[in-house]
Amino acid sequence: MSSMLKKIPRETEVEEVFEKILQSPEACERLEETFYDRFSDENISPDTRSQHFARALFSAYEEQDISALLLEICQRSMFDLLREAYLIPKRFHGKAGDNPVLLTDAEGNMLETSARRISSHEWNKYQEILKNHTCAPRSKIYLADGYDIVRRYKNNLEIEEDFVNPKRGILILYALPDTAALGMSEAQAYAIIWDAFQQIQKCALSAMVYYGQETGVKNERKYDEIGVLLPISQFEKKILHHLTEIDGIVLAGREALMRKAGKDSLEL
Repeated sequence: MSSMLKKIPRETEVEEVFEKILQSPEACERLEETFYDRFSDENISPDTRSQHFARALFSAYEEQDISALLLEICQRSMFDLLREAYLIPKRFHGKAGDNPVLLTDAEGNMLETSARRISSHEWNKYQEILKNHTCAPRSKIYLADGYDIVRRYKNNLEIEEDFVNPKRGILILYALPDTAALGMSEAQAYAIIWDAFQQIQKCALSAMVYYGQETGVKNERKYDEIGVLLPISQFEKKILHHLTEIDGIVLAGREALMRKAGKDSLEL
């Protein structure tokens, strides 16, 4: 039976990040609200049929895979729910990844590979931010499009992904020490940056925060990255103010991580 259901990549060493969430009543409440919102009748796929549901249920039971079951009943895996509840950052796949999509390079030039239309207002706002914000060491500013990712089962129980709720904004991307070199899983790295992530959400609630383990390479050394995308339509006149706040939060977290990883863990 297990061959009928395409497995969702299983996160490992999740105890630390789960413990962080359990210690926060606010985080637990946010997770509960997100789950019940997605579990409501209006969000259940109209294509779900009883046989389809039973196959997914039994396969998830056989594999002891809670994410497979959640994906069937609310179109979200365990970590999808955590991301949607703003409890862990979205996964960053690198500067050439699909989410976010970079529209400029590190020097502020429009990428020739991008066929996406950029309005004069968006471009002028980006140039204004480049001119007036002094980037911290090992950080860069980009114009980028960010998305939420929705996954669901197709009729054959294969998994399909949709990119929804597009937001164009200013993305600031920071280098962090290589947590994989310290023997940490991605979930363990989430726990390390959890406090900084929550602080970012408090100062800029609708910001989209991304984290990638070993997504950057410089001088043949890998490093992690954390990015914060501030949608232009929502922040507009407050972007510079928020960038200053975010700099302070991320740099404090980076220093704490470097104390753990060693001073030579990241070239600044």
